[in-house]
Amino acid sequence: MAEDRAFLAETETIVPIVHPPGSGKVVGILGGQSTFKVLSEQTGGAYALLEQQVPPGQGPPLHVHRHETEIFYVLEGLFEITLGDRTVEAPPGALAVGPRDIPHTFRNVGPTLSKLLLTVIPGRFSNHFLEVDGRPDEDLDTIKALCAKYDVEVLK
Repeated sequence: MAEDRAFLAETETIVPIVHPPGSGKVVGILGGQSTFKVLSEQTGGAYALLEQQVPPGQGPPLHVHRHETEIFYVLEGLFEITLGDRTVEAPPGALAVGPRDIPHTFRNVGPTLSKLLLTVIPGRFSNHFLEVDGRPDEDLDTIKALCAKYDVEVLK
C-alpha cells in the first residue's frame, strides 16, 4: 500500500478537473476531432483522457505503442476495433483495452459520426495529438515521424 501511495503522490493530480459537456482543448485528427478532457500535464504524465469524434470510415492506421496502454470506450455509433489478431464489433458501451506492444486500430464502421472515450496510460503519447493538430491526414510521412517521436510504430 505504501508503494501505491508513493506512485500516486508523484503522478496523479491533486487538483480536481471538471469539464462541462463540450469543453476541453480541441484538436483535429483523423478527419474528425479530439477533445482533451484531461491533459497528460494535468496528471504528472500518469494518464490522459480524450473524447474522439470519428467520421464514418475513419480511424488510425494499424500501429503499436511501446510504452502505452490505450483504453477505448464507445460512446456513440459503431466501431470495429482490432487488437492483435482479433477484430470485434464495438457498439455503444463496448470497452477494449489495447496493451503496449500489441498492434491495434479502430474504425468507425457506422453511417454517422461516432464517438469514443480514449484513455492513454501513461499520458505522454497524448501530446502526439497536440502536435498533429492541423496537419493533413494525407501527410503520412509527418504523421509517422511524429508517431516515431513517441516510440509508436505505424504498421500500415
